[in-house]
Amino acid sequence: MFLVRGVSKVFERSGHPPLTVLQHIELDIRPGEFLTIIGPSGCGKTTLLNLLGGFERPTTGTALKEGSEIAGPGPDRTMVFQDYALFPWLNVADNVAFGLRAKGGAKDEIGRRVAHFLELVGLSGFANAYPSQLSGGMRQRVSIARALAPDPDVVLMDEPFAALDSLTRDKLQEELLSIWSQSRKTFVLITHNIEEAVFLSDRIVVMRSHPGRIRAIIDIDLPRPRPAEIRIRDPLFLEHKQRISDLVRDGSELAGAH
Repeated sequence: MFLVRGVSKVFERSGHPPLTVLQHIELDIRPGEFLTIIGPSGCGKTTLLNLLGGFERPTTGTALKEGSEIAGPGPDRTMVFQDYALFPWLNVADNVAFGLRAKGGAKDEIGRRVAHFLELVGLSGFANAYPSQLSGGMRQRVSIARALAPDPDVVLMDEPFAALDSLTRDKLQEELLSIWSQSRKTFVLITHNIEEAVFLSDRIVVMRSHPGRIRAIIDIDLPRPRPAEIRIRDPLFLEHKQRISDLVRDGSELAGAH
């Protein structure tokens, strides 16, 4: 799916020395897996996600998808953002249909797909509502439906649940796992939340900062499907959570001493 080889990213700054955000990143992302990238602030998580999405280009090294260099954004990859990024002047159905219409699909097929994905995220009764009429959790459901509707290979998610309260966040995590298991698409998530990362992921990439480097890649060998109570009752879940917490904290301290 993705091959990232020797990637560094340096941003030029007027009047200041260049800023190296990523350094020597080596990463494979497998088709159909749920991969999470976690690390302290300033470790380049979002920059790495933007490289996968084609919104940034590496300064050195290569980022490939299916063997071809990622030269820019494409319909094979969609993004879900923390701030929802919905069009406030469009209702829910039209927001979800936006990418489909951009691809030039037939009206009946667009309507069918919009209805399917609204049902998938539990919003069938809100097709005619506007974003301002929805809660934060409902807006993020719309964002997820919009990302899935064009049938991408990959869904890239940049802290999509960070602004939500803990109960809504937990519920959406469970729904996201259900959606992923049905779609079997490749999901790449950025989060600061270690419990969220362990609950959702097949593998977790732990990064250190200044400059951003991969500290460890952890296989999450927990069975699927994962019930909600695994967060508090499963010793292996808690063990993974503690290990990743130690790695993130250690990576942040190492960066501070750099």
